[in-house]
Amino acid sequence: MSLTVQAPARLSWLHRHPLLAFFAWFFTVGQAFALAPHFVHTGLPDQVWIIGASLVGLLLPNLVITRLVDGPDALKRMVRSFVDWRHGPRWYLLAVLVVPVVATALAYLFLGVPADVPLSTLAGVIVVQFALNMFPNNWAEEGTWSGFIQARIQKRHGAAWGAVITAQLFTLQHISLVLGGPLMMGVLLMVFLSVMAIGYRFLTGYLWNRTGSLLLAGLVHATANTVATGSGFGDGGVLRHLYPGSMLATMIHLVAAMLVGLAILLLTRGRLGLRRTT
Repeated sequence: MSLTVQAPARLSWLHRHPLLAFFAWFFTVGQAFALAPHFVHTGLPDQVWIIGASLVGLLLPNLVITRLVDGPDALKRMVRSFVDWRHGPRWYLLAVLVVPVVATALAYLFLGVPADVPLSTLAGVIVVQFALNMFPNNWAEEGTWSGFIQARIQKRHGAAWGAVITAQLFTLQHISLVLGGPLMMGVLLMVFLSVMAIGYRFLTGYLWNRTGSLLLAGLVHATANTVATGSGFGDGGVLRHLYPGSMLATMIHLVAAMLVGLAILLLTRGRLGLRRTT
């Protein structure tokens, strides 16, 4: 009898503060993985540790807290949303093509005619980099940021402000990527990302609110990385090959996502597809 009474008491704090519990784990254990290459030399590519941060720091607490706070049915819904593919072609066009097309157009506008790279090489880059982005990393990463974090924040603050708040937390996740360089450059890059991430989270929030598919959210993240920075393995994404040596080419997908997200915000009048509830 005492166990029946005490178990809910031990979980009461978690029920009241699921996001706080999540970030207590993510910004300690999760970031320990991401920061490990700066302190431990194992010979492994840095991206291996980033994948560890996504799986152990993001996906694991997402599933555990969802189960403990919302129950087994909520966990089943969460898992199903990761493989929810039954949506019309327009959603796949939005998830897969819009940001890469806008990013490529911006690169052509600001950087001019790209280098002459064989189509077979570009096709190989797309296939390999997309696979390395999506399956070990961005699927789990975006499934947590969209389906757990942003979904909870927008319940309290609304869709638009939920995206803005989530964008700042999302930016902090990437602090390991700027360590080791000049301090001022790192600060400027983090500020830039914190602004650009707002539009990106408008886009992912809209997809989540309208479809409930974390597969589509993962596709947005993976294709955006594929067109620019790449997966962290190999020589980078498509624009890195087309504009070798250009820093703008590795970051222009962020500008593209910002523009697409702002357009969605305006078209949905700030609702981002979130339906009104009584």
